[in-house]
Amino acid sequence: MTDGAYAGGQEPGRSGGTVELRISVSGTHTRRDDLEALHTWLKSAPALEEAQERDELGVRRKDSLTQTEGMSGELIQDIILVVSVEVARSVSENAWRAVETWLRNRRRFADPEETPRVTLAGPGTGPGSGLGRDTDRDDPPEAGPESGGRNGARGDEPGEV
Repeated sequence: MTDGAYAGGQEPGRSGGTVELRISVSGTHTRRDDLEALHTWLKSAPALEEAQERDELGVRRKDSLTQTEGMSGELIQDIILVVSVEVARSVSENAWRAVETWLRNRRRFADPEETPRVTLAGPGTGPGSGLGRDTDRDDPPEAGPESGGRNGARGDEPGEV
C-alpha cells in the first residue's frame, strides 16, 4: 500500500520537481465508488484550491499497488497527488485534513462489516519521504469546516459525501 516516487520532472508547477503522494482506501465493500467520491472531494476541497490554481498540485488516478484476492483481478486505482517539492508538506497536511473529513462522513454511512481506512504514502526516500499518514495509526480527525470539501461541508450540509 505504500508507494510514491520522486519525479524530477517539471510537472506540475515549479522547477524543483514533484513528489507523488498515493492515497489508498481499504476496508469497504465499495472501494471503487469510495475512491471516486474521495477523488471528487479532494478536487473540490477549498484547502487545496490555492495549490491547484498555482499548479503546485495535480489530483489524478493511477493503478493501485495493492490487489487482493477479493478483487478478482480487477484493476483498482488509487488517488495520486502530484505535488511540487516546495509545497509538499503543506499540501499533504491540507489534503490529509480533507481526507479525514471525507472519512468521517463515510464512516457515518458504513455497513457494520466495513472498517473504512485511508492511507497516504509518500516516497520511501528523498523529498516527501516523511509525509505518510494512516487513519488507523494517526490521531482521530479533528472537526473543523476548513478541512472539508465544497464549502467546508460537514455533516448534513451541502457538499456532504
